[in-house]
Amino acid sequence: MKFMRLIGTVVSIESLLFCSYILLFNPYTHTSAEPDVLTSYTIMYLLPMFLTGYGSFSVKPIWLIIGSIWALPISLYCLATPGVFKYLVMGPMLLVIIGIIMFKNKRTS
Repeated sequence: MKFMRLIGTVVSIESLLFCSYILLFNPYTHTSAEPDVLTSYTIMYLLPMFLTGYGSFSVKPIWLIIGSIWALPISLYCLATPGVFKYLVMGPMLLVIIGIIMFKNKRTS
């Protein structure tokens, strides 16, 4: 369980850092994102990643699953785009898998 907790925390922090880097230093336009794009990504991706970070750190798998489902629509949208944006889907997918594993381990113990 501690290993899943560590992996979940690392994945959520890495997702936060990766999304922040892409938003602030877009490799294709060499400028920062527009303010409305920053707002929408904050609500649709960064807030759920904070929630999953809290859920993995405090071993609350339901928060991992809720945060991953919350971030899934914008992640699937980014999956359809070319370039590095398609890698934003890996964070929520890994976190929902970790959440399910943590939920199963919590119920059996």
